[in-house]
Amino acid sequence: MRLLLWMACCLLATSEVIAQDYGVPVVPLYGDYGNASTAAEGALNGMANVVSAQGSYNLQTSEAAINLTQAQSQEIANRQQYANTYFQMRAQRDAYEAKKHPRPTEEQLVHLAQSEAPKGLPDGSVDKQTGKLNWPSLLQYPDFDPQKEVVESLLKKKSANGMLGAQDAQQFTEAVEQMATTLKRGITKVPPQQYMEAYTFLKKLLYSTCQTQLP
Repeated sequence: MRLLLWMACCLLATSEVIAQDYGVPVVPLYGDYGNASTAAEGALNGMANVVSAQGSYNLQTSEAAINLTQAQSQEIANRQQYANTYFQMRAQRDAYEAKKHPRPTEEQLVHLAQSEAPKGLPDGSVDKQTGKLNWPSLLQYPDFDPQKEVVESLLKKKSANGMLGAQDAQQFTEAVEQMATTLKRGITKVPPQQYMEAYTFLKKLLYSTCQTQLP
């Protein structure tokens, strides 16, 4: 027994001497955690982490920009599609209304206006003191101003004298006929109701003043 204890002590002493002589590394009890062994390695690891984070940020920013551009493009496409649909539906509606209620032709409008029996102008249409007329909306355009001045000046003269002489009546008739001719040139560009209103007004004006009708 003593012999065994003596041999174990000798073996232990020999192992310590060998470890001291040959520099056997001492392994940590719980292992190595992978920390940088030097300050330089720690700095390099930190720089690597920063570069990695910057790359992730750039990637995410790029993806966000792409998504935003795609969303904007989709919104523009949706608006364009909406506009196209709206105008297509409007065109279809206008075509349906035009087919259901066709616009009168030029000949039909002229015939309707001429077929109406002449009557005097409504009360209040003429200011007897100044000769000013309450013109329909179409006849208020500047194209009719020269003839309107002639007509109103002759109406004022008629109010003062009680009648127009032959020369004045001829001048009055020519002015009204010129206005009717100008009105007919735009017959396809104006609403039929407004055309009828203006033409009928001229017809009544000429008949009530000179007892003649428009051709």
